[in-house]
Amino acid sequence: MKNSVIPSGLLAFAVITSTGSSAFGGVILISTRYQQDTQFATEFVSDEKGPGMVTPGDVAMGSLLADHGYSIRIVLDRLLGPAAANIGHDPAEFLQPQNPDLRPMLAIMSGSGASADTPPPPDGVPVMMGEHVCLGNNANRMGSLYMYNGTSSSDPNESSNPPATKYMKVVAPDHPIMKGIPTDAQGRVKIFRDPYPEEDAHVPPGGKKNYEYRWCTQAVADAAPGTTVLGVLDNDESRSCFAVVDVGGVLANEQPASVRLVHMFVNEQGSGGPRRVFLALTEIGRVLFVRAAKWAMGEELQPFKSFKILDVTPQGAQAIKLSWEGSPQHNYRVQASDDLVTWSTVVEDVAGRDGVASRTLDISAAPSTLFLRVAAVP
Repeated sequence: MKNSVIPSGLLAFAVITSTGSSAFGGVILISTRYQQDTQFATEFVSDEKGPGMVTPGDVAMGSLLADHGYSIRIVLDRLLGPAAANIGHDPAEFLQPQNPDLRPMLAIMSGSGASADTPPPPDGVPVMMGEHVCLGNNANRMGSLYMYNGTSSSDPNESSNPPATKYMKVVAPDHPIMKGIPTDAQGRVKIFRDPYPEEDAHVPPGGKKNYEYRWCTQAVADAAPGTTVLGVLDNDESRSCFAVVDVGGVLANEQPASVRLVHMFVNEQGSGGPRRVFLALTEIGRVLFVRAAKWAMGEELQPFKSFKILDVTPQGAQAIKLSWEGSPQHNYRVQASDDLVTWSTVVEDVAGRDGVASRTLDISAAPSTLFLRVAAVP
């Protein structure tokens, strides 16, 4: 090969991490679309395009939280509201479990179901809301959070004309959720990734696209007195896409919030969609989601720490050694690419530790130009 050692100037490194650890017990409830269940409806049969009896985005959301150590319970939205009685159940079965150690400590309404089926906010349980219709003071929706006045909600997406932006402009960088999050020169973070090269390559004619992104937005001007807007759409700063209310914050119904509330930036869009929106989040989008969940549950967040490569050194003519700041809260993987588009995992499950973590890589068969990145997992 021409270069037996990769020049340090050609190496690119990136990492996504989260901070904070849970000192709480309990379960995170995620409401999911009732029509995918046999006892409530027949959508899983009638909609031949899928995704069938599951919402992939809700499962991915739960999987990510489980990777961070939380116990997850995905429950049909109607089982958390008055419609549970239609099949002989009571929401208390889920909200007031017999084992108090399994009580809900957070409820996430992803928007995979209809707004009319979004359950009422559980008493004493923080809520993250991804159903845009229920963000405001919509008296016709039992799940309304009253984080905003009015009902001027929307879900801009890749099918909008023009297509919605993939970027969020940060307007409250010093809020604990946002503290330390890196932004570009325009004060933005990219929330939704680009499609993978083959993500829709094998979808049959008339089938649902696998790639979809969709925001959950409300008018900034309608924010309730206690609502803090954290981010707005990059191409329309009048639209809030990420916001919070702390305990005691005054809501649009003039009542103080008894728990923390989060307006999520992602809407799972259950009606007719592939329900894969959560899977279109960037790494930093996933970090912000986890940090928002931690904040909602009352965990103390440390400022997000940008990753720091400590050293890249040759190890003879056929190897290099990467060294970086490690943490026992994460494992690490090293990935490689020759075009910054397609990445392959070179090394996985590098154990984290306090201080310096490192790995020596054999580059004897590497191309003349190679990019490497190190990622913290989860």
